[in-house]
Amino acid sequence: MTAGGGPAPDEERGPTGRRIGPYEQSLRESARRAEQMHRSRVRKTRRRRAMIAVVTIVAVAAAGFAGWRLLAPEPPPTGVPSTAAAPVSCANPTPVTIAAAPAVAPIVASLAKTLSTHEDGPCAAFTIQAVEAFASARTVGTSAEPTAWVTDSAEWIQHAQSLAARELTVGAPFASSGIVVALPRAAADELGNQATWSTIMTGGTPIRVPDPNRSALGAAALGAAAPGLPPAQLTEIAKANASTPVPDLEAVAQSNTPLGSVVPAAQLVAFNEADSHQDLAALAPSDGAAFLQYSLVTVNQKPEVARLIADFASYLSTDEAKDTLAKAGFTTPDGPDARVPAPLYGTVTQKPAPEAAVLAGVRGAWTSAAPKAQALLALDVSGALLRRTPEGTRLDLLQAAVLRTIAGLPPSNTLALWAYSLHIGTKGDDFRPLQGVGALSDSKHFLGLRESIADLDRTVGGGRGLYDTIAAAYEQAHSTFTKGSDNSVVIVTAGPNEDDYGASLQILTDRITKLKDPARPVRVDIIGFGTEPDAKAMTAIAKLTGGRYLPAPEPADLDAALSTALGG
Repeated sequence: MTAGGGPAPDEERGPTGRRIGPYEQSLRESARRAEQMHRSRVRKTRRRRAMIAVVTIVAVAAAGFAGWRLLAPEPPPTGVPSTAAAPVSCANPTPVTIAAAPAVAPIVASLAKTLSTHEDGPCAAFTIQAVEAFASARTVGTSAEPTAWVTDSAEWIQHAQSLAARELTVGAPFASSGIVVALPRAAADELGNQATWSTIMTGGTPIRVPDPNRSALGAAALGAAAPGLPPAQLTEIAKANASTPVPDLEAVAQSNTPLGSVVPAAQLVAFNEADSHQDLAALAPSDGAAFLQYSLVTVNQKPEVARLIADFASYLSTDEAKDTLAKAGFTTPDGPDARVPAPLYGTVTQKPAPEAAVLAGVRGAWTSAAPKAQALLALDVSGALLRRTPEGTRLDLLQAAVLRTIAGLPPSNTLALWAYSLHIGTKGDDFRPLQGVGALSDSKHFLGLRESIADLDRTVGGGRGLYDTIAAAYEQAHSTFTKGSDNSVVIVTAGPNEDDYGASLQILTDRITKLKDPARPVRVDIIGFGTEPDAKAMTAIAKLTGGRYLPAPEPADLDAALSTALGG
């Protein structure tokens, strides 16, 4: 499917023969695109109004309802509710948390809500969370693991089973989605419906791709493009993407310059069907790519919980669920045809997964190009962490948040771990090193971090030797400084310094000032957990090193603060 796009040769000059400059030409192009989008919205509104009118006439003629509610076709959901879907089948349901890959999470949540209205439905309150499948896989076997998990690739299942050293109950894929490039229509017009992955990736419109080390989507797209690219071009694509956050579809639609993003086709269907003022075109490369395959994985093995997850898995294979999934753009086994994004350039074609050697090359190029981050993370284990909350102790919440955060970090990041409270060290120090610096891609080191975090409850208690810990951690980070990496110390504290015989704030400031070296910069980021930390003092210390004080007054704030500090 193609349409006219870009300026025609005779549009280079105005009607008076005056030459049009780039800025004026861009204004004309913007006006043209705005007119095209306006016409598209008008057509969509007319179609929707016509459908509503037909439905209204038929309903009035058939049922004669006095109060008729006009119904427009429901667009696929784009968000995930924060509350559980409470079932009508029972009064005291069992909570079940399902961590679902972000592209499928909204429709899984919608299906859970529909199932909750069934009189014979399972006695479970399903809460759906949108979590990248890579991150979910790396929490399995820890206190942060979900009850169940919807992954988008069998690779992450194998990874989770290897880390947790146990078999998981894995259902057959209940849905899949092809991969497309979301683009403004003018950019899609320029590329046409015969473009390949390699020509798209090297064209004039920047295409954003997620990290293939952490994303099945990125691995499939770059794996499909790699055979058509010289190694040098693959390296350039990795460099252009590795240091740039992947924009959401709204950002792509609103960008002042043409921009594309690799997305699951179903996700673009939902975006374009929502109340968006600017639809995006879908470009399906002619050489195709592996589809994302969505499977429900049972993580919690308790029989009563596993039965509820099995009930949900059974529902996903019903005609009702398949119909809902197809309308949302997902392909289902033996189900109806899936809706495709519109406008669609080309045909969404499924191809085998990239060969192992190709995938290794893609991931290696990305790892080499990605910004490097090295952090020393020091966690408060003073007695204040034993205070209870409705969800458990504050230490429980901290452990889970740290486990979730490190699970989602780039594998190329390196991390060391300390715990601190008064005289916790072997020589009476206020800190104790638990794990030295190591790459998160190293399974042995990553498992060591998980085990150390799980064992923090064995050392919790006492006061808080905060200032001595910051000074020692800053000195240690200088001694292990790695050139080419973003070197930092990340301190999590639940309150002020409580060591009256250790370093004062002035002594700490003097020690940091003395150690500072512009040639070996080390940043200190401090996360204040709860409402008791001395925000003023912590802000001053952090700013002295070019760092930040990140308040996390509620447990729900911890994940975002940790991710910000650790470079997630």
